[in-house]
Amino acid sequence: MILNKTECETNFSAQFNTQTSGLGATRANILRLLRSIDLVGWSTHEESGKVDRKAFTRFACGSTAVFSKRQHVDAVKSSVSILIDCSGSMEEDNKIQVAESITIQLSRILDKAGVEFNVTGFHGNTSLKALDESGATKRGDAFRTEHVRFIPFKTWKENLAKASAKLGSIRQWAQSSTPDYSALSLAIEDLYRQDAQRKILFLITDADGYCKAHMKHLQSVADKLGVKIVAIGIGRTTVDQCFTSGENVENVSGLASASFNKLLKELR
Repeated sequence: MILNKTECETNFSAQFNTQTSGLGATRANILRLLRSIDLVGWSTHEESGKVDRKAFTRFACGSTAVFSKRQHVDAVKSSVSILIDCSGSMEEDNKIQVAESITIQLSRILDKAGVEFNVTGFHGNTSLKALDESGATKRGDAFRTEHVRFIPFKTWKENLAKASAKLGSIRQWAQSSTPDYSALSLAIEDLYRQDAQRKILFLITDADGYCKAHMKHLQSVADKLGVKIVAIGIGRTTVDQCFTSGENVENVSGLASASFNKLLKELR
């Protein structure tokens, strides 16, 4: 695929600088969820350290635990992955453009929060096959094969500005079928391997052709690995039935909805 870098960068800038009404609350909720803040406090009743003036009464009674110490607790580190369904069905009703707008707004928030994140699209091929003992195709029970192609819109450690042209090209990548199980499974594994205590995966999709049982299985895998999935359905989808945390939106303004903000608060 041949892309015009200047046009893609211009599209990214237009989306990045768009002020979506009501998105302030969503931005605040995501920042509270992800921002890494070092905690500093004081412990009391210590036998060494700085004299605690409030402990003079205890000292008069013979206690030596009249000191306080400064405590420093390192912040929880976060890693976030944004996985975008770039299958052919996403081209219908401009769903891929909505996904692009949502991705760029999320990227803006995550960049401001200072967390490590990547953005990956996926599409590919799926097929049903049934083989006999000799390897020949036969009728009857069939198994599904998937071949997934990932599109690295922004890699880990990559600067957002450097990735701007790629992020501004998302709308041009909708094609082929949806190898959803393989793509999500590999994305969960990749996020699990990141050096962070908090791991969140935003899945942006129209959930076309998703098998609920397969997605629920991957949800259970993610739960065991400590990866939180936030599924954002474009249009009327089944993401809320497939995943523990799922919400449907019609456009980027859907990120400012009360229900989506409630979902974010529940994740904290």
